[in-house]
Amino acid sequence: MKVDGTLSEDVTGNRADRRPRARQRAHEVLGWLTHDERERLLVKCWMSHDARWFTAVAQAFGIEAANRLNQIAAREEGKVETRRIVRTLQLPPVASVDDYLVLQEIIIGLLGPELLDYEVVELGGDAFQIRIRRCFAHENVERAGVAEVYECGIFARVSGWLDALDLSYEMTPLLGACARVQGRECAYTFTIRPQRAADIRHPQSG
Repeated sequence: MKVDGTLSEDVTGNRADRRPRARQRAHEVLGWLTHDERERLLVKCWMSHDARWFTAVAQAFGIEAANRLNQIAAREEGKVETRRIVRTLQLPPVASVDDYLVLQEIIIGLLGPELLDYEVVELGGDAFQIRIRRCFAHENVERAGVAEVYECGIFARVSGWLDALDLSYEMTPLLGACARVQGRECAYTFTIRPQRAADIRHPQSG
């Protein structure tokens, strides 16, 4: 029985659970979003959390702690998401640079391809360079007024992708201050050493 302005009650006088009806209505409202609109909204919500987490740590513990913890968290998140994506899509093990670059595009395509504008340049052998033309992190720290003291967390996450695959690699330069803020090109070079067939294995669950 519905009572004006009060909770519904069943015939025994117990208060009825209003969640099922509310959830049904919420499901209908969410249905107004297209698939692309829903993805963009989720990415924006994630981005809002990411920026506010960093700001909260910086305010509470200082920018050095925020940079250090951001890089640690980004790298660990990179490991976890890679393992989940590989397992869910049942992707084969990465055995070459080309294999890795395809997986990198899969990850970025899933997490938010509009967040970065970049190119991947082949350098010969097992080396390639990622050159960033536009970066959401750089834009966010500029707006927040902390760009001069921000250290890159984006490539910490990339290193987590590589770590999750048990690949032997070198990255140069080492993580540090945002290159774009320093007036330099944001470009990181990776050299991946392909694994022997006997050494290739799927990433562990995570």
